[in-house]
Amino acid sequence: MKRKSLFWVCPFCFCVALIYIFASCSGNNDYYYPSVKQEFVTAHSGADGSLQTLVTDEGDTFSILEDASHTKIQADSTVRLVCLYGKEEDTGTQGVKLYSLLKAIAPVPQPAAGFSDGVKIDPADISSIWMGLDYLNMILEIKAQNGTHLFHFVQNEVLTYPDLGERIVRLSLYHNAGNDVEAYAKRAYASIPLRQYVEEGITNIIIYFSVYTYSGITKTYQFAYQPKMN
Repeated sequence: MKRKSLFWVCPFCFCVALIYIFASCSGNNDYYYPSVKQEFVTAHSGADGSLQTLVTDEGDTFSILEDASHTKIQADSTVRLVCLYGKEEDTGTQGVKLYSLLKAIAPVPQPAAGFSDGVKIDPADISSIWMGLDYLNMILEIKAQNGTHLFHFVQNEVLTYPDLGERIVRLSLYHNAGNDVEAYAKRAYASIPLRQYVEEGITNIIIYFSVYTYSGITKTYQFAYQPKMN
């Protein structure tokens, strides 16, 4: 696999954005602080690449009335985000305002053979992990200084049992820390796409996700994924 297809994220960027928002709000006593949420979402862009709609992990779809980050992606495409947003209403149209956002690590898992340099399993800890809408979300805790960390997901095995309507998917974390020093605790936000494992007649998908941890052991998490059929 080419190096450019691996995903890197700056763990501090989102925290800095949140601090900026809190500081700007607290500096004005007359400012009404909006009700906001911080969570994983799926956003879709329009013809000009600006973010147009947001889908929450509860399945709700909102128009993006304002994007304070002025983010642009490829036209007519989808991106997985961790964002801070609040509900807004503009001329009778209910939607959301994006205050800050961070692109989540969200590549489609690849078989081990697809990694030309082999699968890297430098350690990482999982702070939290949960099922979202067609995604397995997680917050990773890594130890780093100032080096580049590369992330991906490895598809180790897919077993299908048509008679039972069941599929078993075994995944693991690819983490290449390079030669970075394990100096400080940092966070990375990751979200595994699962929709590619959906098939007609398969009503229950068991996901096993493994990560090699700093304690020197591999932890495996199990989730039941029951997708909504279109």
